[in-house]
Order: sequence, then structure tokens, then C-alpha cells
Amino acid sequence: MTCVVDTHALVWYLGGSRLLGRKAHAELRKPASRVVVPTIVLAELKYLHHRKRIDLSFDTVRRVLGDDPRCILHPLDEDVLDLLPLKLDIHDGIICATALAIERATGETVKVITRDEEITESELVDVLW
Repeated sequence: MTCVVDTHALVWYLGGSRLLGRKAHAELRKPASRVVVPTIVLAELKYLHHRKRIDLSFDTVRRVLGDDPRCILHPLDEDVLDLLPLKLDIHDGIICATALAIERATGETVKVITRDEEITESELVDVLW
């Protein structure tokens, strides 16, 4: 399965937090899972660490993601911009649009790993938690 990971889910997964949903945790541990990390998620992580809101450093996250062949960084490109939903805040919109762009390109269902209520209630993407 391909999943696009939201910022809090990635922080909780890498930090070993019990706040991460059971299904999300199981999917992120599967060797066959393809884990897509939108660049906006990395930008948020860098910002949150700089503001001392999370302990997980940006450099650690980049290293861990780089060492995991299942992880793919996805840029904010024209395909994502074309699919950007304007009814969500910009960060959530980019995460959803990334999933939608991958679905469009591959024809497969992509799940967003998030606990975010706005994303879930928008029903724009399939959510896994």
C-alpha cells in the first residue's frame, strides 16, 4: 500500500509515541508499504523543532527517511498544485493533494495517515488511522 504521512503521524511514528493509531502504526511498519512524505511535512518538522515544539530533529528525520528505501519524498510540484483543495488549510491541502496526485499518476488507492479531523471530514482522500 502507498500512504502519504501527515506531520504528527510521522513525528509520533519516529518518536515511538502511543498516540499513533494502531492501524497507522501497523502499516508504517510493513516492509511492503510505500511511505510518501510531502516536502511540506519536512518543512513543518524543521519549523517545529526550531521552535522547540518537538524533540525530533530535522537532521535525524532526514537521515532516518534517507536510510529507509520505502520512504519517498514528494515535492510540491505542478501536479500537487493542480489538485490543491482550497477548502483546507494550506498544509493539509498540500498533504491531500500529494495523495491525489499519486493516485492520478499510478491509478492506485493512496491512504493518508492522519488523525486530522479536517482532512478526515473533507472526504477528499482515504484516511488510515
